[in-house]
Amino acid sequence: MRGQDLHLCALANVLTNPALVLLNLIFPAAWLLLLLECAAVGVEGLVYLRCARRIRRPFLFALWANACSFGLGLVIGGIL
Repeated sequence: MRGQDLHLCALANVLTNPALVLLNLIFPAAWLLLLLECAAVGVEGLVYLRCARRIRRPFLFALWANACSFGLGLVIGGIL
């Protein structure tokens, strides 16, 4: 992955993650969290599809990145 695509990944995450966390804090429901995570994957996948040059499967990459981020959040939060 080139530096430009790496910067794009960071930007996409910075744009979607704070909104997702804030909405989850305001409306704490598991079903809503799942919906928000799916929306984040969709938005990030579209960003990667339109802007990334070397990401071959943008939606799969977005799903993987968000799964890792979610898992790390669980570890940091002491849930796992």
